[in-house]
Amino acid sequence: MSLILILGASQSLFLALLLATRRDNSAANRILAVAMVAFAVFILEDVSYETGYFRDFPHVIGLSKPLVFCFGPLMFLYVVTVSRGGHDVPRRLWLHFIPAAVVLAITLPFFVKSGGEKLAFLADLQQYGAPAYLAVIENLQYVHGIIYVVLTLVLLHRHRRSIEHFYSSTEQINLVWLRNLTVGIVVIWITASGLHVLQLAGFASGELEGQVTPVILSILVYAIGYFGLRQPEIFDRRRLPEPADPVPSSVEGAGPSALSRSRVDMPLPANPVAYEKSGLSPERATAIERDLLEQMRTTQPFKNNGLTLPQLAESMGISAHHLSEVINVTIGSSFYDFVNHYRVDEVKRRLADPESAHLTLLAIAEESGFNSKSSFNSFFKKATGQTPSQYRKEIQNAS
Repeated sequence: MSLILILGASQSLFLALLLATRRDNSAANRILAVAMVAFAVFILEDVSYETGYFRDFPHVIGLSKPLVFCFGPLMFLYVVTVSRGGHDVPRRLWLHFIPAAVVLAITLPFFVKSGGEKLAFLADLQQYGAPAYLAVIENLQYVHGIIYVVLTLVLLHRHRRSIEHFYSSTEQINLVWLRNLTVGIVVIWITASGLHVLQLAGFASGELEGQVTPVILSILVYAIGYFGLRQPEIFDRRRLPEPADPVPSSVEGAGPSALSRSRVDMPLPANPVAYEKSGLSPERATAIERDLLEQMRTTQPFKNNGLTLPQLAESMGISAHHLSEVINVTIGSSFYDFVNHYRVDEVKRRLADPESAHLTLLAIAEESGFNSKSSFNSFFKKATGQTPSQYRKEIQNAS
């Protein structure tokens, strides 16, 4: 067990060094590097208890107490920074570390004790239990961690909505990476909190919690290293244009024909005020909408599975902001939904074409602009209410 933890801590320190020394270093990389160092310290402190080395190095005792209150804010700030394109974090967000600073201030008298005094304190702790202030800190750390898990999940959801205004495919834009990282953090906090509750109820020991949590954290570190090596673009996210406030997706089941119809029954954007100073007149917006629909019909840019809103705007000779306004406000859709409805219509057309009968569903999907089986299946069912295979079978039965 100790060997697994030592390897996990070593991997964590290696990743921290790798992230901190990248030539194209960004705020997101630096934050993740600090998180890796914090994870390593937490794991190594547990190793010292497991192996008894804390008796030879008593100054490692208690180091994780203030660090635990850094885990949640660090992961939260990492997602914030990635969603901002890796740029610096607004200063006000560093206020999230106030709880960690308070815990450090409370425990500082312990950290300045001699090694012998620390060992004596630990012996008293094991015999008589934790003093009130330590018990409060220990209970609050789980509440604090769960709060940041929720905040991170909410932020990740908003990040996905934001990306959908600029990308027609989101699989490679850090969403899977951030989702998996967040799931790992959720598993750690739920496991640790559950074991703590069981301990308070007398069904588990503190030793079990102290053993399981570092192991799961080590597994998360291994996963971060694995995905980081397989997908180096994880740490190299491009800056996205700043979106307006999120707008609702287009009506489910609506295809391009529905998107081009009268605006009366189209959903309104959540915040049309965001475009008030754009300088785009209604007449110009109508002209851009007409050109956009014509281009989607003739040149079919949606077949490019990496199509982005700035690319489409450049091909039309207009600004990305104006195109975004037309799609969000005039048409009433996100860029992601707008493009993928065209892709679905193209798949439906190909499935009805006898010349495509020999092709697999995935081949047709890829030729229509989808770049993954999962996104194709998900969006096709969202748009049609059927899976692609069900739709194909219905077409075949009807012919």
